[in-house]
This record gives sequence, structure tokens and C-alpha cells, in this order.
Amino acid sequence: MNRRVGKNPPANPTVLFHSPSGCDPVELAANDLPSKDPETLRLVIISDTHERHRLVTVPEGDVLLHCGDILMSSSLAVQRRGEKVLRDFNAWLEGLPCHEKVVIGGNHDTALQRCDNGQKLLSAAFLLQDSSITLPRAGIKVYGNAFSEGCSHNRAWQEPLVSSSSCSKDADVVLTHGLSSAIVKAVLAQSRPRLWASGHAHENHGLEEKYGTLFANAAIMNGRYEPVQSPVVVDLRI
Repeated sequence: MNRRVGKNPPANPTVLFHSPSGCDPVELAANDLPSKDPETLRLVIISDTHERHRLVTVPEGDVLLHCGDILMSSSLAVQRRGEKVLRDFNAWLEGLPCHEKVVIGGNHDTALQRCDNGQKLLSAAFLLQDSSITLPRAGIKVYGNAFSEGCSHNRAWQEPLVSSSSCSKDADVVLTHGLSSAIVKAVLAQSRPRLWASGHAHENHGLEEKYGTLFANAAIMNGRYEPVQSPVVVDLRI
């Protein structure tokens, strides 16, 4: 199916905010977030920006998490075009009001998968693929994996998942592009993260708590590839 990616963000940008108080998530104006408790980390989560990253209003936070599908083009696109978009994405990341950024790929990000050194191309963030990092400033362990499942020609990182490496062990936060039963089973065998961020399934945008973990789908695009869904903001107690 041919899709045209929308160019019209919301007239009044919002965020879906989850506080550490245990209250239900609430939709707030992007510039109306409450002051952050000094005993928390503010995590800003986005995914599936599909080359419309510059249309997303990103609030100030401690850590930005991007869960893949930076690109819209895929294996059918020329590599140099994909790398040009990735360089623009990196420049955009540099200007965001978040101290640390973590990025994974998605199934549309074939140009990133083909790069010899994706971390160099996305130098403004920590790029993870079945790997983890303890963020120097935030002090939390983040595990990332671009795996997802699907049947389109957009197949980056969709090879069969045998297991998740031990890199996910004791992760505080997990990023995966998709949220299939295969990746959930593999990671939960190693870890019980406090937060699991993903995208891929645009129609599943929102927050849900299960297995003792808060799951956040932060796809910016809706099912019609319009960039109208909110970033997710989670305040996590330190």
C-alpha cells in the first residue's frame, strides 16, 4: 500500500503525561507540564516520526527515548537519501531540550541498518541494538532492540528473534520498536523493567501497566500516517 505521510501537526500540541503518583495518565498542553519533582527523572518518549521529526513538539526532559522508524523510505530507497534524512534527524536531536537521548531503529530504517557506523551518524544520541547503556547523567540502565514483526517490504531488523541477549538483564528501561510476544518473552526472561517504550503499532498509542511494568507506545503517526499523536512523558522516581 502506498502511503503519503502527513505534514500537519496538531494546532495545539499535547503530551500524554504519567506522574509517579499512580494516577491515570492525562493529556496536557505541551507547555503545561507540572514542575518536575527533584526525586524523579522526566523521560520523553517518541516513536514512528517517519521523517516528520521537525513537526514534533518535544518538551524539556532529562532523557529522550526514540523507539524507531525515523525514516519512511526503506529497502526501496537510495541509501544516500536515507543518510541525508538521518543527518537532519541528528541535527534536530542536538537541539532538543533533553540532557540525554537514546535511539533505536525500526523496520523502516533500512538506511540506518546498512550504515557501517550508525552511532557516528547519530552522534547526538546513544544508538542501541540488542545492547544497553547506563546513562552517565541519569544513572539508569537502558536496553534497546529494534526488533519488530510485520509482512511489508519494510523489513529492517525483522529477522527471527531467537532470544534477547543478556544485555537486557536488570534494565530499568527497555526500548523496542515492536511489542510482539517474542520480544516480550525474551526480555522478561532477563529483566523486569520499570518502563518499556515502543512504537510500530500506530493504533496502540498510549500507556498500560502489566507484569509490574509501565508500557508506553509513543507512535507519533496515527494509522493514516498523520503526525498527530502525542509524545509520552513519564516521571520516574529515582
